[in-house]
Amino acid sequence: MASLATPIYRGVIGVRFIFLSLKAWLLNMHVLSIIRFIPYLISKNLNIYCILLLILCSFGHVSNAQKIPETWEFPGKYHSLISFLADSLTDIHDVNIKVKEKSIGTTMAIRPSFFSLFKKPENRTYILCINSDEAFDGVLLEEVPPEARVGLMAHELMHVRDYNSRRFPGLIKRGWQYLSGRGKHRFEHEIDQMVIDEGFGFFLYYWNAYVIDKSNASNDYREFKKRIYMRPWSILTELNKMGEIELPE
Repeated sequence: MASLATPIYRGVIGVRFIFLSLKAWLLNMHVLSIIRFIPYLISKNLNIYCILLLILCSFGHVSNAQKIPETWEFPGKYHSLISFLADSLTDIHDVNIKVKEKSIGTTMAIRPSFFSLFKKPENRTYILCINSDEAFDGVLLEEVPPEARVGLMAHELMHVRDYNSRRFPGLIKRGWQYLSGRGKHRFEHEIDQMVIDEGFGFFLYYWNAYVIDKSNASNDYREFKKRIYMRPWSILTELNKMGEIELPE
């Protein structure tokens, strides 16, 4: 398995990743040490003026750092993370999202509220459940490194985008998929691909690699993640196909 720093970032999404990392670092999220991507810039013969321009552009976005959509009701402790992602998800800014912290069987999960199933997409409310069970044998959000939290939250918000693109029959189809291991695997892989296509694939990689390789989760939970979601190497392979990274041979 490649280490977290192994891939060579390149192309449009590679540059986007560097930009997002700078932005997150300036937001005091400490997603990546600036040392991780300055060598990349130098290796591409980008001079100090280009580097400063990237940093100045990042500062421009930081001016709106703590702003999140009014319909997203997140506790203050999540605002930095959510505002970081919100810029890229303008199509769901008008969606109603509420947060509940309670005991669930995974780190977090988002679903339409029951009565929202029968409403038009623009009138739905989605409930993001964040696990608060200290006895949970998986991974709690508070244990997750900042860069991995970005990938995890991006995945959940892509579920909102997916649900909101569907009418009632489409939601029922998604629920039906979740009744079988194969359907669940296909569903979650589609969502992971959406995360990659949106430009957050590197962060998704950090999240999946953390859960499987670095966390204190039980073996059963790790195996569940391997069966249902994209594995870290699969994410890197997808990015490699897109020409956004170069993997070691």
